[in-house]
Amino acid sequence: MAFTVQAIYCELRDRCDFEIIVIDNHCLELDAQLQNSGRQRDNGGQYLSGLATNERPWLKYVAYDEKLSHWNAKNIGIAVSDGEYLWFCDSHCVPSPGSVVTMFDYYRRQDPSSGSIHLPLSYMLECPGRELIYSLVSDQAHGIAHYTFARYRESQEVYTVPCMSTCGMMISRKLMEDIGLWPKELGIYGGGEHFLNFTLAVLGKTISIFPSKPLYHYAAPRGYHWNYVDYHRNRCVASYIFGGEEWAYRYIMSIKGDKLFQESIFSTVVGSRSVVAHRKLIAGKQIIGIEEWLTRQGDDKQT
Repeated sequence: MAFTVQAIYCELRDRCDFEIIVIDNHCLELDAQLQNSGRQRDNGGQYLSGLATNERPWLKYVAYDEKLSHWNAKNIGIAVSDGEYLWFCDSHCVPSPGSVVTMFDYYRRQDPSSGSIHLPLSYMLECPGRELIYSLVSDQAHGIAHYTFARYRESQEVYTVPCMSTCGMMISRKLMEDIGLWPKELGIYGGGEHFLNFTLAVLGKTISIFPSKPLYHYAAPRGYHWNYVDYHRNRCVASYIFGGEEWAYRYIMSIKGDKLFQESIFSTVVGSRSVVAHRKLIAGKQIIGIEEWLTRQGDDKQT
């Protein structure tokens, strides 16, 4: 975490007005997991907390000890931030020198309400040609709007894509507020990128790749276990918000498990007041249905 903050600070200082928001979700549950596995918590959070209280106005440190989702952590960061433009980065990532500030200079000269802009990604240090972006994967019969990794296409110009990772994403505060931020109902495991990408799609917004050296991910094991139910419920929540009830039902009925199991997940989604309200917000603004948008992409294929 500390090295990520340092890299971003060195990138932006003396070049623009900025603030860095650190969200520390090292919850008590994770402490117990570390203890059981014979590991110890590092002091990165404590170190940054100390910096934030020591006359560094560009740094804000927020800690919470409940196990909240990645997406709600981002919502917390937005809530305590002051900037007109937002850039999101995970704590295990380091941007290439010059990438963030040049993307910011470009983005603020455009119409920020038109969509988001993203850095290519790399999971391999110093391996040119191995940078990655997302590629659309869809199956309308089963309510699937999804993505997979694809090779980054080098270009001298910004170009649009159907979907992209939210790590390394720049977006205006106003646009995030217009889409209702990330759904509060999203749990730990997934769904946030489905929501962001395909909600922007049905609102007629664009997702663009900024031609730059990548955001580097340190892809070490992260100490959590994937949860099947949580993952599919999150995707069902996202599907309901950008695609409506019938689309979300198609999706949940396509997952493994008997009908009673599938229906039980679906009922918690359509029975959530916050999810229903979020769908109403998006439905009132959308200009294209998810099926029509996917058809226009020409990428309807089985997953």
